[in-house]
Amino acid sequence: MKVKNSLFLFVMAFVVVSCGDDDDDGTTPQLEIPTEYVSDSYDANVVAENTVIDELATMTGAANDAESNAQGATPVAAIPYPSTLSSVTLTSYRALVEDWLEELVKSANDDDGFQNPGTGTPADGEEGGLLGSRLLDENGLELEQMVQKGSFGAALYNHALTVINGDLTNSSAIDKLVEIHGTGPDFDPSNTTAAATYSRRRSRQSTETGTFYDIRTALITAKAAIEGGSAFNEERDQALDDYLLAWEKSNFATVIYYCNATKVQLQAAGDDETALGNALHAYAEGVAFAHGFKGVSNKLITDAQIDAVLELLLAPEGETPESYRFLNDASLIANLDQIVDDLQSIYGFTDAEVNTFFVNDPE
Repeated sequence: MKVKNSLFLFVMAFVVVSCGDDDDDGTTPQLEIPTEYVSDSYDANVVAENTVIDELATMTGAANDAESNAQGATPVAAIPYPSTLSSVTLTSYRALVEDWLEELVKSANDDDGFQNPGTGTPADGEEGGLLGSRLLDENGLELEQMVQKGSFGAALYNHALTVINGDLTNSSAIDKLVEIHGTGPDFDPSNTTAAATYSRRRSRQSTETGTFYDIRTALITAKAAIEGGSAFNEERDQALDDYLLAWEKSNFATVIYYCNATKVQLQAAGDDETALGNALHAYAEGVAFAHGFKGVSNKLITDAQIDAVLELLLAPEGETPESYRFLNDASLIANLDQIVDDLQSIYGFTDAEVNTFFVNDPE
């Protein structure tokens, strides 16, 4: 029996080695990457992400309605914070959104328009109001932008991180990353929502270059890698890193856009309240895009660097903003230029890239 068993083990070992030698031709498996994103079960895979996007749009719509009906005869009702959106939002930012929604409604229901404090501070009991067509709090900050654009980082990007840190053995996870960014599997630049609208605006459609298209390539690659099996985990992980970095770059390239837009609009506004309101609208978008990434993980920029941006914008986290000062002190334009320079250095943007960031959808 011992001889027979030894012979059996020898034969089995030979078979295993022989099969291994036949299967291994010495070449490294190559990942085949399709040119388009294809998912047969996309809608079923992204129910939660679609809900988050829809809830953000609903909350933003309510904030916009509050602005449109500010100082009207009918009081503006409280704006609810949708539950699914709230659940995926970074805890620290969720608390801020809850406060901002309350303050936004108070500003809408105040009888007066925005009262510029000039070189002083807001009067006791002041609740903000309209400057031109823009609804500002008493400090000159447009809170609608804070609850919407800040959520692109604190909720949407934050949820993408949760997906990436979860189960990546099934390519349905990549469908979720497509949806939460704000596009569909066709990556149609004319049909974007949320963050994808801004990655698109920082890209060139004519040549299909820029962060929107970098994100498309990364997600197509990540999906192919998962479907190719564990041999391509390294390619999968690199593609997901590329996805996150492209999203982050588009976010802070958008901060650059709004810093420049604020500068241009303030310099041209004179005493026109509509123009001044529009300038602070652009300013608030810059604040929100920057603030929303504070506290999220897996990013190139540090929280300390974001704090430095918010300090230059006079809207540091945890302190009362002094946004109104940009209306009254022309020297603060230098702060906006400094932010552009700092972000260019952090991300290694070229001068040519920065110039394209100053416009939406560059040719």
